[in-house]
Amino acid sequence: MGLVDSFGATVLVERHLFALIDTDPDIEEPFARLPRDASFVVHEGCVVVASALEDQMARVRVELWDSMPDAPGAEFHSMGEPASVDFDSEQIQLVDLMREPAGDEYELADAGPYQVRVWVGPQEEDPQERLQAYRLFERFVIQLWR
Repeated sequence: MGLVDSFGATVLVERHLFALIDTDPDIEEPFARLPRDASFVVHEGCVVVASALEDQMARVRVELWDSMPDAPGAEFHSMGEPASVDFDSEQIQLVDLMREPAGDEYELADAGPYQVRVWVGPQEEDPQERLQAYRLFERFVIQLWR
């Protein structure tokens, strides 16, 4: 079939990091394990992404697929191989390093393991951004499928 659903948010990235997390309060601290720059790591209910930019207002889209998805576009490159992540509470959310939400929670169709892959686009500039530190940003696509 293909793409089932998607949601997105602008996420504050500090010290290179942001995450997609299971909102269950009993899961491990999302940033307990950190990836190297320009990659991602998966652990208990978390997908932690490390950007090449230290600080930015990243544009992130999460896509849910019913089969292994294609690349989101020629301008995007993969940040690593697909991995497996469990979202047992069926509620996921994008968060910043301080675990502050970026957008609303999203309810998955069902719990359990998902395959995940993260893509990043080229750095772009937002001339409307007042803060010089956040003028450059990246676009990310996090793809989930079963």
